[in-house]
Amino acid sequence: MSSAPHPRKTFEISDSLNRQLNTYALVASAAGVSVLALSGASEAKVVYTETHQVTHTGFPLYIDLNHDGIKDFVLRTTYYVGSSGFVGLNASGYRNMNNAVAGRRFSRSSYFFSAAYALPAGARIGPKRKFPVHHPFMAEELFNRVHTSQYSDLGPWAGKGKGVRDRYLGLKFVVHGKVHYGWARLSVTLGHHRQYGDVSGTLTGYAYETVPNKAIIAGQITGPNVITLQPEALGSLARGRK
Repeated sequence: MSSAPHPRKTFEISDSLNRQLNTYALVASAAGVSVLALSGASEAKVVYTETHQVTHTGFPLYIDLNHDGIKDFVLRTTYYVGSSGFVGLNASGYRNMNNAVAGRRFSRSSYFFSAAYALPAGARIGPKRKFPVHHPFMAEELFNRVHTSQYSDLGPWAGKGKGVRDRYLGLKFVVHGKVHYGWARLSVTLGHHRQYGDVSGTLTGYAYETVPNKAIIAGQITGPNVITLQPEALGSLARGRK
């Protein structure tokens, strides 16, 4: 006696993202590009977006993880000059106080800081990861205006003054009252020239888990439960660019 098949679970994807997927499919089809990667969108657990964006001082870089038209996180570069100065890069949730970046608090020379983890690929981001701070910095370059040869670097993303490549921000954000987890992949460079842009971040991708309260693996971009979006590339195809 055969048993009835178990119904397949479905996962929530925003109406805006569904509209984008349909648009991408039409554009890709018109351009002769395969749309097989989009066929399982309604069953995807991880939605990954490829991108290439560089931070600039005075121009915040926003991340809309789930493509619902709401900015979830922001990356900012800062610059200050007085008797001493600093150039820095920080990350934080945007507007919603429940959106947070994984990090920790620490002290240095009687000052207290909140720093964002520079997670390696494979790190698990979920309910067991700590999100104790709302406005952590990633990297800072501190310099002396009088003794110009003196400077120091601070933060998990500073990489002993050389920066880091392909590290991950752990992200927690709320959609319709439910907590979801995600990541953003960045490389950070430091210039040591005491000027705007000395600390720069390059965002090359981000992803989120569609199932509430479920952990996500930093850097996971392949597998049957992953769908990849390439909005910039497909947008270029739609405009007839190569």
